[in-house]
Amino acid sequence: MTRSRTAVLVGIGVAVLYLAGAALSGRASVLARRPLLDGLAPPVPYRWVKPPPDLAASNKAPASLRFEVELDASGSRLGAFSTSDGQVNLVLGEDAVPAMQGQRSVAVSIEPVDPATLGPVPAELVVAGNAYRIQAGYRPSGARVEALRGRSSVGLVYPLLATPVANPAGHVVLASADGRGWRRLQSTDTPGVHQVSAGLDRTGYVVAAVPPGTGTGARGGGRSRVLLVATAAAVLLVAAALLLRRRAGRAGPAGGVRGGARPRPQPPGASSGPGQGGRPPPRNPARRRRRR
Repeated sequence: MTRSRTAVLVGIGVAVLYLAGAALSGRASVLARRPLLDGLAPPVPYRWVKPPPDLAASNKAPASLRFEVELDASGSRLGAFSTSDGQVNLVLGEDAVPAMQGQRSVAVSIEPVDPATLGPVPAELVVAGNAYRIQAGYRPSGARVEALRGRSSVGLVYPLLATPVANPAGHVVLASADGRGWRRLQSTDTPGVHQVSAGLDRTGYVVAAVPPGTGTGARGGGRSRVLLVATAAAVLLVAAALLLRRRAGRAGPAGGVRGGARPRPQPPGASSGPGQGGRPPPRNPARRRRRR
């Protein structure tokens, strides 16, 4: 087999392995369910308040956050804040908290909560990750802040679930004032970074949720993807084999001449010139002696 054929077959093999990995990614375990092109390094493992049993040994506690925002004559200043593990991002718009006489700042806290301790989410959704409680209060009075003005928003990082989902890009943010009844916020899901964000108009509880998928449908869909990849790989290999065979047929046997007239065989002793190598034939010394 020539080097060119070997290179072609190796390239095809790499492509087939890549496609198979894309189709089968995530079927082995929860940790394997990562996009193949999600970056140079795998995403940071999600930190659960109450992790699934198979992740309990390696789980780390999620981070909380406390900070203060100064008040001026019109209200709180613009600011963006994140927990140390990056799982919650909170943006308080300009004047999100109105000014109050005698108050210097607003203290804000973000605490992770086990969603199982709160009220159930709507039946058409399943929780994806931790719930978080966002609280705010004036300082120094401690009066609670419930409403948020302006363009405030929250972003929640979510884990990839072991259970099937109807749409991996269909995550939404749910909000609740007391953790009992939930309302769906207009949300933007960014699957590439596993984060869903939404505008926030009040303090309270927030959680990410996603529509569940059917178990049979997910398994059937996985088998269909595997069959599709296998079929494409087989077609690709057959096409490559036919192409190589056609090129080999056009080239002909090594050192042969294809097409045109073949050179005529010459009789023994024949030469292309007047003598061997183009030189005149040697003279006969016997004939020279007779003439003398």
